[in-house]
Amino acid sequence: MKSIQKEPQADLRLKYQKTLELSTAIGLLIITVLFYSFQRYEGEVALPDQPKLIIESIEIPPTQQLQKPPPPSRPSIPVESEDDDLLDDVTIEETEIDLGDVFEAPPPPPEEDEVFEFFAVSDKPVLRHKETPKYPDLARRAGIEGKVMVTVTISKKGDVIDAKILKSIPMLDEAAINAAKKCKFKPAKQRDKFVRVKMAIPFDFRLRN
Repeated sequence: MKSIQKEPQADLRLKYQKTLELSTAIGLLIITVLFYSFQRYEGEVALPDQPKLIIESIEIPPTQQLQKPPPPSRPSIPVESEDDDLLDDVTIEETEIDLGDVFEAPPPPPEEDEVFEFFAVSDKPVLRHKETPKYPDLARRAGIEGKVMVTVTISKKGDVIDAKILKSIPMLDEAAINAAKKCKFKPAKQRDKFVRVKMAIPFDFRLRN
């Protein structure tokens, strides 16, 4: 039987070492070319100037707490007794105090009569005398005219016991109040009983031409 032998040119194991060395050299060459092909970028960043900090150390003295001296104690005053033996035998007799004899209850306040409105009474008050107001000189010189309304409270006897301005003319109000207090009325009645009542009185101030 004839044996088959490989030719030296066809043996790959003989070429393996050379092929590996050649491939390694080519790879290193490619890496070197690529490394030097890309330029290295180095950027410069300008940092702001840092302020100079000066640190000073200050010694703070310790805080002193002032304590107020305690108030002086009140002196005790000894009280002499006539006989020390009597203190244990002294008894206090029970006494009854009738406060009704000492303090008298104040009398109740007098009840004020109710003041009725003009429309609420059965018999209305009747004006018997209407005082003519005195025209103030200052208002006369200023040429001020108009009507002042005064609310009056009429007593059970028909007298005006209170007067207040309802419609005002400042320079004429006082004259109207004084005139209203001098008016006289026939008193009002409520169920055949004289009562106090409120009503309004007009006072006209007119200058003669």
